[in-house]
Amino acid sequence: MKTSFWTTLTCSLGYLLLVLACLAQWRHPRPLLQLDYFSGGYLALRFFGSIYSLSSSRRAFYSSQVKKQWWALDSDPTGPRWVMVLMVLDLAVFLDYGHFRITPGLARPALQTLGIVLYFAVTLWQIWTDSYLARYFSRNQQTLLPMNRGPYRYVRHPRYAAAIVGKAAMALIFASIVGWLLVVAWGLLLLNKIAVEERHLRKVFGPPYESYARTTAKVIPGIY
Repeated sequence: MKTSFWTTLTCSLGYLLLVLACLAQWRHPRPLLQLDYFSGGYLALRFFGSIYSLSSSRRAFYSSQVKKQWWALDSDPTGPRWVMVLMVLDLAVFLDYGHFRITPGLARPALQTLGIVLYFAVTLWQIWTDSYLARYFSRNQQTLLPMNRGPYRYVRHPRYAAAIVGKAAMALIFASIVGWLLVVAWGLLLLNKIAVEERHLRKVFGPPYESYARTTAKVIPGIY
């Protein structure tokens, strides 16, 4: 299991290096010209969020059962494959920002700043969520009860809510029409994952989850 942790950490850091390579203009005297406040801020926040997420979930690597629950592999075993496909497609956004600028009119500092602010909020939200998940999975519960504390008081799927908002923030930061198309793709994938997990959680928790679901939104508090 320790090997799995270090493999995941290596892949996460490797992906960030790949993002940096997509932004770099290798034939330019200043290859990192596009590593500006916006792209650099995004990479810094993503790096910090990734390290925290892996650190908080480290216990999951020592238990195959906890690992399945943490990443929802027990409810949606094929989901990670589609996530990886969309992560590869995300690289087109960074290539666009570093080289092509298909829609230069979207590159407005005010919108990009809004994107950074949103992504900062998403990073804090994900850290908050992962901290509560880490506590939840570290307890040896006698009775199965659904998580309903921290961000789970407001939405039933805070990680997926953060992921959707994070993709919109990325589209703003990198001023890319490709990014907005991927927001739709990510949204469809994550909403489908939510539907799959809902069915699984109802089977696992039964009436307690039904009661929790009646009083808590799926993704957007008070709306959906």
